[in-house]
Amino acid sequence: MTPERAPSRHVPLEGAVNVRDIGGYRTAYGREVIRGRLFRGDSLRQLTHNDTERLEQLGLCTVIDFRTPGEILLSGPDRLPYGVELAQLPVSGGDLGSIYELIASGDHDQQRRKLGDGRAASFMVEMNRAFVADGRQREGFGAALRLMCAAEKLPLLYHCTGGKDRTGWMTATVLTALGVPRELVLRDYLLSNDFHRTGYTKLRLDLIKGGIVRDPELLRPILEQSATYLGAAFEEADRRYASFDRFLTRGLGVSDDLLDELRRALLGDLVPPEPVPLALAAVSPCGGAGPGGASGTRRTG
Repeated sequence: MTPERAPSRHVPLEGAVNVRDIGGYRTAYGREVIRGRLFRGDSLRQLTHNDTERLEQLGLCTVIDFRTPGEILLSGPDRLPYGVELAQLPVSGGDLGSIYELIASGDHDQQRRKLGDGRAASFMVEMNRAFVADGRQREGFGAALRLMCAAEKLPLLYHCTGGKDRTGWMTATVLTALGVPRELVLRDYLLSNDFHRTGYTKLRLDLIKGGIVRDPELLRPILEQSATYLGAAFEEADRRYASFDRFLTRGLGVSDDLLDELRRALLGDLVPPEPVPLALAAVSPCGGAGPGGASGTRRTG
């Protein structure tokens, strides 16, 4: 699997840039993660009518939103096809709000003091460690993973705001649980940089033109993914739980039986063995609450 194959997994939408099928990666079990079952994404608040029709073609049963209530209040709720079950499982993802306030302040000296000399990158490293170390954040990721283990909740899409940090760690967790080699997990993680490049370049230029930011390089560690960030989360899982399997079962509270259900659903047995083209994905019947069903879910329409 090479990065050049990524566009075949990308779901092109007008109101979101980083929606992707996580299928197609070959695992250590010799099986390929089946396409059309799990999708990762950025915020779905700006979806157009054409976009919701596109998602409807995917046969989505469930959408998980990792954004906090504050994020939803400021930017707006998801726009989803009728009948999709929405599970709001907030994960704070660190105090990025304070970083955004610092940038918006236009105080160049303060920006340099707080983000310069590697401080922004250190902030992102600690944020990713907290995905594992912080019990409340683990609860959100664990509840999401339990939903994914229920075949009747699939196809399922999970997202945050940019689809790169919280969504990136969730994807790394799922792919690792399925036996995808770490090298491929990292490639998928870093692909967010490609999909956001145009938008983030424009953002930096706009901030410079408006006099809000003098040195756009201060923002790069916040906007772009780094292998160091993902590595920090994996290191924290190993440090606290000694193995990734123990992180899944003890840290996220997902039993071996549920993980077996996840592997059956995404590696074979419960679905056709051949990948389903995104444009022709059949609408799968969506069942009711299954293992790991989260409170606070609702049907949208």
